Amino acid sequence: MTRWAAVKLWGDEVVALALEEPEPDPVTAELVQEAQTYLGSPGALRSWALALPWPRFCAVVRIVSGTTLSEALDGDE
Repeated sequence: MTRWAAVKLWGDEVVALALEEPEPDPVTAELVQEAQTYLGSPGALRSWALALPWPRFCAVVRIVSGTTLSEALDGDE
């Protein structure tokens, strides 16, 4: 996924705020799997994520935007 996809779902300002959150919930395999169940329906993914508490929503934004993957790859260098 990409930041563009996250921006299309929640808007640039919301994505920027979520990515700046200093204490998002941890990204777990379970959270990734749960988010993946909504990938077939962007509207459902958007609604589901917006219903989550802010720290968890921020973790979902990190998943959808690809930030988590980027951070993991940066850590391998």
